[in-house]
Amino acid sequence: MIKNTVVLVIILLLSQTAEAMYSFEGVPYPDKLNIAAHGTLKGGVYIDGGYGLKFTPYAHTFDLPGGIKWARLYVGVWGGTENYEGWVQMNVNGNDLGRTLLLGKNDDNSNVYCAGHGVYWVYYDVTDKVIYGLNTATANTSRGELGNKLDGRVYGIVLVAIYEDVSKQEITYWLSDGNVNLHGQGWSDTLPTANDHASVSFSGLMDAGDIKSANLSVIYLTGTPGLPDYLEFNNYSLDGNDIANGGDGRTPYFDFRTFDVAKYIKQENSLLFLGGKDINRDGKIAKDDEGNEEGEDYLHPVLAMLVVQHNIAKNPKPDLGVNIESKNFVEGENTVTLLLKNYGGLYEKDFKIKIFDDDMEIYSDTVRMDASGIKILDIPWNATHGLHAITAKVDAENVVLESNETNNIDIMKIYVKSEPDLSVKILTPEANNNASDVKKAGMILGVLVLPMFIARKRWKAFFAVLIILTLSFSGCVNNEKPQENVLSFSIPVDIKNNGEAAAENFDITLYVDGEKSTTKHVTALEGGTSTTEKLSIAVGRGDHIIRVVVDEKNNVRESREDNNADEITYTF
Repeated sequence: MIKNTVVLVIILLLSQTAEAMYSFEGVPYPDKLNIAAHGTLKGGVYIDGGYGLKFTPYAHTFDLPGGIKWARLYVGVWGGTENYEGWVQMNVNGNDLGRTLLLGKNDDNSNVYCAGHGVYWVYYDVTDKVIYGLNTATANTSRGELGNKLDGRVYGIVLVAIYEDVSKQEITYWLSDGNVNLHGQGWSDTLPTANDHASVSFSGLMDAGDIKSANLSVIYLTGTPGLPDYLEFNNYSLDGNDIANGGDGRTPYFDFRTFDVAKYIKQENSLLFLGGKDINRDGKIAKDDEGNEEGEDYLHPVLAMLVVQHNIAKNPKPDLGVNIESKNFVEGENTVTLLLKNYGGLYEKDFKIKIFDDDMEIYSDTVRMDASGIKILDIPWNATHGLHAITAKVDAENVVLESNETNNIDIMKIYVKSEPDLSVKILTPEANNNASDVKKAGMILGVLVLPMFIARKRWKAFFAVLIILTLSFSGCVNNEKPQENVLSFSIPVDIKNNGEAAAENFDITLYVDGEKSTTKHVTALEGGTSTTEKLSIAVGRGDHIIRVVVDEKNNVRESREDNNADEITYTF
């Protein structure tokens, strides 16, 4: 007979989507930046910003060209730790963008990338807020507010703007953003892990043989001068071994670098951020054989932009495509996430998107594309248990004249799991230490402590301790509740997940005679598995009512809730 067991692990999402929820390793992904804009037009891309870590108010002025088609503003904030909460408030040209909450490890704001020990990278789409000429962006934070603990200093403000100018050469551009925490094991707190690289993919270049120029821009937070890190474009190393050095100290903990990569351009291009290299091949990035550091302690790449200028204008037609993001689906309310892309020329009009569950249409709407070439749609879906074929169609009515009509459909076959179903059963309590064990521990402590008093000739203190120990062991102290009546027990509880979907982030709570005694957190329990957890308690002799409740806060959406508690009366 095969017994179902489970390994409780730190959550590593099996099917990752670009959701901006806090992760120590990186958001939205631990190993790559996420595409934010891609397209082709006649014009250019403006990118500038960053003075390094400073107090607020923190302001930056940007001199923009005309013809802005799309603009995104970024601000980096230092929280001090992922346990502190606060806010950042941006203002662009007098337009208040409102307070954005910075919630650390509890953060789930879609435009907030929080990783590591409270490093924030926040974005705002500001196409309608920027103007031709001088633009001023100002950041304020909760630093200095009564009761605030958030550090609140700002790493930098960055503006990226895509503009059209028919007098200029045609360009193809890619913008990727996120917040990856590259770190060694010594900087991972309770996590015995290392995260030493992050990648970026630049796909969809029309003609690699027609290149007038190609510039790569990258932005890092938390870089330290003198600690090595590396940047590779198409496997070619760029500019030595200390890319992120705080501008050689001029812009502390902020780096904005641009490289000419025209000679390395291919049809498909890639970028690799390396937090260090294992120079002495000892299996870790720490110190080499001479004691020199092999990598950064921690480093946060947050942005990468590639702009390729062409000699000959291709005037490409738009090329719309759609991808269904992979994720785990559970019966009931779900969200289908679609990534809509324009791989071709600039398109700023409407088109129809439709979704089908098998042959039944479950969603239809009109979407307008812009110069970012990227749209993410989150669509609610009430799913039934079992197999489904989800089909997404972009330009579903075929009204857009495209260069490629074969990539307008994506089909994903999925299995919708039944909801989790947690149950709990209290097993036979197990005795740990008894009163005599406590007595023995006290006697041993006395034997160890007394020579110290004697050696230091603290005779008065020695006799005081001797009297207390004598009274304690003779039972003359606290006769109403003698020490031997306090017992230590472990309460084993069997937790089962009778459903198919995993139950994540729930507590096991134990009560003794109606009073809460202890709580234990469970990160994940896979469907169809079980685990036995032991909860320690201290009780007096006699009969006691033991009650255990699983998922008392109802964090887990379950198929049934009536089996989440068990209760016994036990004579200790």
